[in-house]
Amino acid sequence: MEKKRNNKKEFSQLIIKAVEGLRKREFEKSYQVIIESLEENPNAPEPQNLLGIWQELQGNDDMARKHYRAAYALDPTYKPASENLERLCEPLIENRERIDFDKIN
Repeated sequence: MEKKRNNKKEFSQLIIKAVEGLRKREFEKSYQVIIESLEENPNAPEPQNLLGIWQELQGNDDMARKHYRAAYALDPTYKPASENLERLCEPLIENRERIDFDKIN
């Protein structure tokens, strides 16, 4: 049981670290951390959402949508993925500033 708690804590720390890297626009570093979090918990929506953010911040909207959809498919109740997908699909550019990092930091 202790192992599982440590994994959950490690996963949460990886997500926080990835978000910090994305906010600082440290793309290579944040990508590596996101991939590590994905390996730690492949069934969690957070890494897919962060990969979507990573792609979107680099102008790859089609890939961003795919990752947001993957996050949504893993957990339809995970609001950041659905909100990011909805925002990215909106035609109005002024709404593009509301990237949802899931209230981390």
